[in-house]
Amino acid sequence: MSKIFILSAGTSPDSYNNQLAKHLSNYFDKKGLENVLFDNLYSDIPFLLDTHDDVPEKILEMRKSLEVSEKIIIFSPVYNGGFLAHLKNTLDWLSLAYDENRYSALFKEKKVAVVTTVKGAGGNAQKAFEILSMQLSNYDLQVFEKFHLITKSEHQNEKSILNNRDVIESLNSYAEEFLDL
Repeated sequence: MSKIFILSAGTSPDSYNNQLAKHLSNYFDKKGLENVLFDNLYSDIPFLLDTHDDVPEKILEMRKSLEVSEKIIIFSPVYNGGFLAHLKNTLDWLSLAYDENRYSALFKEKKVAVVTTVKGAGGNAQKAFEILSMQLSNYDLQVFEKFHLITKSEHQNEKSILNNRDVIESLNSYAEEFLDL
């Protein structure tokens, strides 16, 4: 299997989504699965204003990794019934044509899964996933039909989400199912 591309749109270095993305990257390392993790999508990547803008260095690094990846796992919170703008901005940058690659060439026929940790009950997370799924399909990605939701009730009494064995085991199982291990 080629490299697994992990994209975390958490809102801070210690956000639950970022913590879980790092956990999953380490979990894959221990299993001998090559992977790469990109986070901090909010300060290193300016908003795409014009397709002729200079491409940010982080996007250039992501392109190289996506060229050799066949599966993508996205971590992102849901706010107000939607995923964050910096996630879409990153995906838009990555979808642009470059060199001899056409629009969405980096995404074509790659499989993608989505994980979200929310601070509430996650009542609008399924609808948000459906909207994100449509967008991901527009990029020519093949969206894994299951999405993994971790709600406040599953992590509210933990100092660190990584201490919650149920959350970690469910995440690991979800990832293995997506990767078909």
